[in-house]
Formats: sequence, structure tokens, C-alpha cells
Amino acid sequence: MVVAAVLVATGCEPDGEPSGDASAGPAGSLPAPPSPTVAGVSTPPPPVPSTSLDSTGVPTAEPTPAPGDAAPLSPPAPSSSAATNCHITEILAIDCGVWWGISPWLDRDRRLYEIEEAAGRRMDTVHTWHGIDQPNVPNERERALMARGRFIHANIEARRFTREGHPPVRYRTITAGAFDSSLNSQARAIAASDQPIFITFDHEADADKRYYTRGTPEEFVAAWRHIVDVYRRNDADNAIFVWNVTGYRGNFDRLPRLWPGNDYVDWLSWEAYNMTGCEYHPTWDEVHSFERAMAPMYEWVQTEGPNHGIDPDKPVMIAEMGTVPIPRDPQAARRWYTEIPEVLREYERVRAVQLWDGKTAPTCDFRVLEHPYIRDGYVEAGRAPSIVVPDGVREVIADTLEVAGAAG
Repeated sequence: MVVAAVLVATGCEPDGEPSGDASAGPAGSLPAPPSPTVAGVSTPPPPVPSTSLDSTGVPTAEPTPAPGDAAPLSPPAPSSSAATNCHITEILAIDCGVWWGISPWLDRDRRLYEIEEAAGRRMDTVHTWHGIDQPNVPNERERALMARGRFIHANIEARRFTREGHPPVRYRTITAGAFDSSLNSQARAIAASDQPIFITFDHEADADKRYYTRGTPEEFVAAWRHIVDVYRRNDADNAIFVWNVTGYRGNFDRLPRLWPGNDYVDWLSWEAYNMTGCEYHPTWDEVHSFERAMAPMYEWVQTEGPNHGIDPDKPVMIAEMGTVPIPRDPQAARRWYTEIPEVLREYERVRAVQLWDGKTAPTCDFRVLEHPYIRDGYVEAGRAPSIVVPDGVREVIADTLEVAGAAG
């Protein structure tokens, strides 16, 4: 891993091509690692710079507001207490703030920049989608996003994205080496990037649409481990492996057989959705708050995880989250988001949260810009001092990467 574990102390002494796939959708304190210390300086996150897209869809400069639009807001500076004694591990687990990210509608960068302008802040992470057969990870688009200060969370699907319809791939063919050429290329490109990159293989492996459809749980585990081993053989130590499941209580009995092992997973991850009134879930007539959607899996990891070899101290990412507009109570959708910062104070192992900004049906619309109450709630949550990562953290990561790159 190119990022050393560091401590930021502020105000005191130190102690390929776009995939075009948008198929996703619907406590204790984090221990501080023993680490070297670095003194940093906390400043408010800089305003989002101006960006446009070139003819290939690659960002060249970030969009400026249209005439008459309000200028982007700057998030509030994190409090001194939030910026003090901030630990970051080599797998980007932090204990000050939360990595705040997004999977933008149709995987479009223009959409990303529109949401960033509305939010008055840059996203920390961008969730992207690839097939196991695509060698260019990170691709040109992702490298441009990384160069502008965002981390990439790349999901590598057991599907052929280079073929029409993105047909699925059997897990055993991956383990047998049928895709080692693309995996080796991915690993070499990730290693050469000298940037931390979150990697998930075949997200939601416990979902009905995947479970036992591409192979057995044991074959999933074997494929996962094969991918990690290929990456490691190519010195892609900057790949951070994120195991993602749905977080649905009814699937908990499937999880032990899908667990690749602590040596093959860095972060635990699941999802938190509210689908009140969504036509795909006609019996979903109650509002499931962010906490109600997220907490069951969190508690399962803490209480049952150790019985199945899962380290409950691993950092947690909510890889997808969101709510549809709530019928007859638009303010409830706003509150769904504004409650997130306070909820996360009680679930301190959750160190990253990503919005799924998508739509699967007219009444299953998780996009945040189309609904004013939802937009306002999402913006308020992302600007909360307990969410915003102190700027000094990013500065230390950048400085550490620069030193590591020069040494390499």
C-alpha cells in the first residue's frame, strides 16, 4: 500500500472507458492504529473548481453555474475537536469525518458535477462499474476524477462489459484464469496509478439475482481470492478490497459462505434504502429511516460476524443509499437525509457513505436533484461538520503519495 498510516493533528501537538452500466440499486469506536504522526493544517474544503466534458466524456474543467444560478457554497470548516487527533490507516479508514461519495445517474460525470455544485462540495468517492473482461481500470475518465481529488470505488462485475447485453460470467471460469489477461492489466494500471482505489468484486453477491446464478458461494469466494491474488502478484498494494452485500436481514444466513476471509477483505460494505411507495415493492408501506435500513447488518457483524471469522473491527462503507420521495410527506424524505450525520455518531465504524443517484421505475426514483426536499436534505447532510473530512487529511494523503512516488 502506498499510503502510510498517519495521524493528522490540527490546532494542537501531534499525539477504460465509462462502463455505461448503472445496474446497482436497490457501536464501538474505530480503533486508532499505531502509526507515525504528521502535523497537518485544517482549512475548509476549497470551492469546487470549474469543469466541462470533452468530446469523449472525459472531464476537462468542472462546470460553472449558469447565469443567475447561485454560486457553489463552501462547506463549514470542521470543528477543532473533529480535526484533532485524526487517524487514517493505510486502507483509508478515518476517525474524523466520513468519506462522502456517489454513484451518479447513468454513471455520468456531468451529473456528478451538477450534484457537487448543488451540494457546495466535492465528492470524496465516485462509484464506477466495470466488467471482469475490461483491462482498463482505472480508465481515462477515472484517472481524471482521481487527478481532481476524488477516490474511485470500482466495482468489477462478473459480466462481460465488452459484449452486448453484458452477459454474466461463471465464477469458476474466473478462478480458472480465463480473465487473467484483463485482471493483470487492471492490477498493473492500479499499481501504476500510485493512488488508493477501492475495489469490489461482484457487488450484492447475496442478492437473489446473483446468489447461485453465477456459481456457488464457495465459487464466489474462490473467484474473489483469485482476483486479490492476481492484484497482489502485480504489486497493486494500493487496491483496497471492499466486500459488498445487500444488508438485507433475510439474506444474513447466506453471508458466512460468501465471506472471502479477513486476509482478503479490507472494508465491509452493504446498502441502506427506503422504498416507500416504490412499485417494485408494493407492500413497502412504511418509511425505513437510514438507521433502520443500515443498523441490522451492522449489529449482525458485531454480534454474529466473529462466529463466522469476520473481523467486526473492519471499517464499514455504506456503498449505496437513498430514499424515494415519500408519498404524502415530502418533508419525511428531507429528514431521511438530515438524520444521517447524527445516526453515524452512534455507528462509528461507518467511515464511508455513497449515494445511489438512480431511477429504476417512475415511483422508484432515488435521484436527489429532481426533488427539492430530497435535494435540500442531502445537501444539509453532506455539509455537516461530523461528515466533512478535514482538509488536512487529504493534504497528508497527497503529500505521502508524492513522497512514495518519488521514492519509487
